[in-house]
Amino acid sequence: MKPSRPAVLSLAAALLAATNLVFGLGGGLARLGTLPAAAAGPTGASAIALHGAVMVCGFFGTLIALERAVALHRGFAVPLLAGAGGVAGFVFGEPAIAGVAWLAAGLGFVALYVHAGLTRAWSLHLVVEGLGALCLALGSAAWLAGLRDASIMGWAAFLVLTIAGERRELTQMVRLPAWARRAFVAVVVLLLAALAVSWVDAAGRAALLPWWTGCAALALWLLRFDLAPRAWREPGWRGHTAQALSVGYAWLLAAALAGLAEQRLDGVALHFLLLGFVFGMVFGHAPIILPALARIRPEYHVLARWPLWIMAASLVLRAAGLWGGPSGALALAGAGHALAIAWFAAVMARGAWRGRVAQSRA
Repeated sequence: MKPSRPAVLSLAAALLAATNLVFGLGGGLARLGTLPAAAAGPTGASAIALHGAVMVCGFFGTLIALERAVALHRGFAVPLLAGAGGVAGFVFGEPAIAGVAWLAAGLGFVALYVHAGLTRAWSLHLVVEGLGALCLALGSAAWLAGLRDASIMGWAAFLVLTIAGERRELTQMVRLPAWARRAFVAVVVLLLAALAVSWVDAAGRAALLPWWTGCAALALWLLRFDLAPRAWREPGWRGHTAQALSVGYAWLLAAALAGLAEQRLDGVALHFLLLGFVFGMVFGHAPIILPALARIRPEYHVLARWPLWIMAASLVLRAAGLWGGPSGALALAGAGHALAIAWFAAVMARGAWRGRVAQSRA
């Protein structure tokens, strides 16, 4: 039977996301000295400099937009634009090409959330996720305007607010105190205020306190009110997701404390946020997202939990390397990052294969 158009577009977007992940990892490993500079790609230093943007906008932007497009049965151009921008920027070494594509993708992403609100129902979590999509566009606009710190904060806010909105959606099943509901909104406002400040403060210093304070408050809110920490000891995928998300929240708190201590937006703090917090969400949500995107329920295996701790160990090693540790610590930390991601991908591929076989036999 001929595959449907949405299925073809979904597959194309998934392949672009995977390509961006490989490119982003290659550039990051070359920067840390884990791989030779030639491994970063045909554009060398430009590819290394772009690796973080490719990971956030090219990989995560494509993946998150694809999830939304599948749910709405429309808007597949958004993840395709995000993925194509990352590939084009990496291959040609032209940040402007990537920035324009990511800006268009961000605006299209906002349109998808507006469509969802108008045709289904507006809610707090949908608004927060929509603001996250807007931050993707704002970060890309800042990138094109040469505002480095504003672009980093915008792209980080895209991920943080998207995750916050998704987790707030699930806490609708819990009766929260009125002050907790108000506190969540206050945290979102604080993060957006920090982003606004980053646009007018070229050095980015004035935005650091509200940004990292907002991240710390969000981490504490999630650790206290989110459902994940309550299922830590559950078996199977439920317990896996609970552990991955809870550890991710702890990394968000660690990122905030490191950022406040360092008085920096990048460095250790940013990597605690992106690799510890965001990839913790990836490890935790993948078993949930895969059935929604590919109609496959992966079979659980305890090895799926190992990448969480491999990533944690490699982040500690990375911090040690940046804070005056052994000279080879950064290269070894990069190898640990890559191992954690590759290990989890392999476990999920095995689980998906065995899950498909089980479904076919049922």
